[in-house]
Amino acid sequence: MNRTIRLQGDSNAHDRPWRVAVERGFFAEEGLDVVYHEDNPKGAEGRVKDFAHRWKETQLQQGALEVYPVCEWGAIERVQQLGKGKIIGLDTTVRTGAIMVRKDSRIATLADLRNVPIAVTWHAGTFYAAIEVMEAAGVAFDEIKLEHANDRLEALLGGNNEAAALMEPLVSRARAAGCRKIADLRWRGGIVAGEDVDQETAEKLRRALNRAVEWLRENEDRSRAELLRDLTPEQRKNGLLPELTGVTGYQSTEFKEKVDWMLARGFLQAAPAYEDTVRDK
Repeated sequence: MNRTIRLQGDSNAHDRPWRVAVERGFFAEEGLDVVYHEDNPKGAEGRVKDFAHRWKETQLQQGALEVYPVCEWGAIERVQQLGKGKIIGLDTTVRTGAIMVRKDSRIATLADLRNVPIAVTWHAGTFYAAIEVMEAAGVAFDEIKLEHANDRLEALLGGNNEAAALMEPLVSRARAAGCRKIADLRWRGGIVAGEDVDQETAEKLRRALNRAVEWLRENEDRSRAELLRDLTPEQRKNGLLPELTGVTGYQSTEFKEKVDWMLARGFLQAAPAYEDTVRDK
């Protein structure tokens, strides 16, 4: 009898390999019956500032989900703070996004965003990636101002924020509304699984996902149709595709690098132990 795995996606574009693995039967061939939810049922209202109260985190805590992908930093943070699950690998894609401003904005460079509130999803991929790219541009950490917005695109277009850190499909929708890109964002995702997902099941998930990645690599047009399904056909032509990398193990050196970065900026109160956070065997 197939084992049922319930999972909640993180981004429809970045998590499309999960959907492909469901639709093409790759999970089923591994003996897994995967029930895949692409978005939380509350939509933007469910993207609250406190991640402990967001849909998929509460579902994992309650045992209603076995697996969910999230940004790499968030995976570390959630396993430590929620006390549930383990990271079983880095996710299928290098995730992509952009810091955008309105067409008529005075902002031209990242330096112009010094001390200017940027709309993000709090302690999610765009939050951390925005900090990394701002620091790389020479903006000091204490001069980077981020604000949580349940609907970042509305916060940008409605004038509440001068800039927003977005991922697809919001990047393309912002571009269609005349917005300009100030910087590209890139980050990795982590896969968090419940305690009852053993190593054998984790290996089955990884194999099925990597088959889906190979299937998507065969043809870019097909990838665009799958990965950018939430955009109109016209927008898909220039939509921002993630880099398909496949699931990889989470090495202790990579883990420590992210933990040290988060500790230095006050995002973790104490360093979590690798063996308490990652299931690598």
